[in-house]
Amino acid sequence: MDDDDRRTFVQLLDDLDDLHDKADADAVMRRPGIDDRTRALLALAMVAARCEDDKVPAQVRRCVAQGLGRSEVGEALLQVYCYAGVYAGLSSFTAARATFDALARAGELPPALAVVDNPPAPSTTVAGRTADGARMRRTLFGDENVDRNEREADDFMNLFWSITHDFCFGNIWSRPLFDRQLRSQLCLAIASAAGQVGAVDRHVRSALRGGVTRGRIGEIFILAGALAGAANGRAAFEKARQVFAELDG
Repeated sequence: MDDDDRRTFVQLLDDLDDLHDKADADAVMRRPGIDDRTRALLALAMVAARCEDDKVPAQVRRCVAQGLGRSEVGEALLQVYCYAGVYAGLSSFTAARATFDALARAGELPPALAVVDNPPAPSTTVAGRTADGARMRRTLFGDENVDRNEREADDFMNLFWSITHDFCFGNIWSRPLFDRQLRSQLCLAIASAAGQVGAVDRHVRSALRGGVTRGRIGEIFILAGALAGAANGRAAFEKARQVFAELDG
């Protein structure tokens, strides 16, 4: 990791404190560190992961303003379902559908954004998805991490890993609409907004492996500070700094 990216991340922590002192959420939404389309999806994922259904409509409208329709919003909320649970997924899907319906009735939803693209996972069998998911997990987290888990696994833990390989990695992560970097950023958004510090650790590592910069990671945590509270934003920053220190040796 180059020195500029390291310095950028440290500076972003100061930005988080400054923005918190000013309580300027609007300034966060205007920051240039994340493009507007990605920021709209990350903000949606954050409020959905926190089950803040009353805030979902505004974020769906923000997505639509950026040219993102039912397909992209639905894909982001599938990531929420995978990483924040069934209730967060279902309640946010319900709120998003109501918002899209209202936009359509008002003539404010372009036809192209009303279409739902729902491509199947690459494999249509459980065995195939499980194998695909195991390979995807190695790509995201590395052979050493997966090999260690496999050595330590028993029949009980394999109940978890088998469904994880099938559903999470063999299905959600393998869907073609979003690339790996965007899915990593969504995971960081969900984990930081929901206060899942352990998940921040894992997803920082996989995001770096996939080419997400430290600067972009810091910008996501600033967004989390604005939408989910400064404590969650700072906790995510501190966990990421621990990961960076370990990786830097």
